[in-house]
Amino acid sequence: MKIFKGMLFACMSLPVNSDCDIMKLASVLITYIILMQVSFVPVLCQEPYSDDHGEVREMVLDHSLKTVQLFREGWPMSYPVVKLTGDVPLVLVFDDLSKDQPTFMYRMIHCNADWTPSDLTELEYLEGYPENEIRNSTPSFSTYTTYLHYRLQIPNEDIRMTLSGNYLLLVYRDGNPDDVVFTKRFMVTESRVNIEASAHIPDLNQYKGCCQEVDFTVKHSGITIDDPFSETRTVIYQNGLWDMGIDALQPYMVNPGELIYDYQEENVFPGGNEFRFFDTKNTRTPTYYVQRIDFIDPYFHFELKPDHSKSPNNYFSQEDINGRYAVEAEGSHDPGVDADYVFAHFRLDIPLELEGSVYIAGALTNWQFDDLSRMEYNQEEQAYMKSLLLKQGVYNYRYLFLPAFNEQFDVAEIEGNHYETGNEYLILFYHRPPGTRY
Repeated sequence: MKIFKGMLFACMSLPVNSDCDIMKLASVLITYIILMQVSFVPVLCQEPYSDDHGEVREMVLDHSLKTVQLFREGWPMSYPVVKLTGDVPLVLVFDDLSKDQPTFMYRMIHCNADWTPSDLTELEYLEGYPENEIRNSTPSFSTYTTYLHYRLQIPNEDIRMTLSGNYLLLVYRDGNPDDVVFTKRFMVTESRVNIEASAHIPDLNQYKGCCQEVDFTVKHSGITIDDPFSETRTVIYQNGLWDMGIDALQPYMVNPGELIYDYQEENVFPGGNEFRFFDTKNTRTPTYYVQRIDFIDPYFHFELKPDHSKSPNNYFSQEDINGRYAVEAEGSHDPGVDADYVFAHFRLDIPLELEGSVYIAGALTNWQFDDLSRMEYNQEEQAYMKSLLLKQGVYNYRYLFLPAFNEQFDVAEIEGNHYETGNEYLILFYHRPPGTRY
């Protein structure tokens, strides 16, 4: 199996070009990955945070840890992308709701383009101590739920990355690397190429009403690419969801100093629908999409208004934050430590149980599809129901349907698909010059 591994060179964002005034809120975040090596990497054993192919995943394995976020400092809704020589670090935050007060340690694993661990040693991609403690913790203040709020800046005085590329942040308990509590992906970039991109109505008629086409051109006058079909690889993700990307695109056309990716079908995404949302900032008065609030010691319980399938409906424009959430609380001075934990109770009214599973999807469930995000069907209520313990704030979410005996999620079954939907696209461009090690 050929594995790309290497360096990540630039990050920028720009508004999407729109046809017929579509893409209400859409933008394209461009990330370029350069200098890859093709090598063979054996998978010796499968970790709990890796799949059958050895690809390392973002996972929260200890469910007493909540609100795990990794973002650029000052921009909590950003993608976890940091420049190799930049002055804006990444920030990791999370809350520990247990009473154990363990010591949390962390390591960084350099990864190939397909998110399998590379065969580089830590000395080759890190400077400093490879294993470090997360020391910055603050107890919650004036909350019904007590927790410790942890914060870590990356890079820091203990460690910094010396190579650009894909990384996995591994956090574990009490100095035991086998006791992993969560993992987060991030990327380190350098500015070497430019990408011009647009999302628009697809060219093919069968996709025009439901989908979006992402075309882009890689401008690489600063680097030499002799054979783009063997040296490069491109991946596109929608709304930062790692599990639903378009992988391994090759250039459609090659011109001097530029690679053009202008397909009619290979780069088409289902448009989906605007994310649903609710607001738990105020524990006294129900606000957006909250039906009632009760207090059952020690938690506030937010009963959300019943949801229904959007699939048969026409597109309705609504601003959203593309599946993310923002931690906020009324009257808060520092929501990191004085926002409380509350239960949100979801209800999706559907007359008959579907042949498959329904999941609550979004950053609020860490985009994980497991027992914590899977809804249960209540025959008596004729509804799918689920309760989640969440920190106060504003949340986006959607319902994803996984048909029985199928590995592909169906967005349209409950949410519908519309070309007008505002989405964000993350483009990863990989390049491996011949004869290089990384």
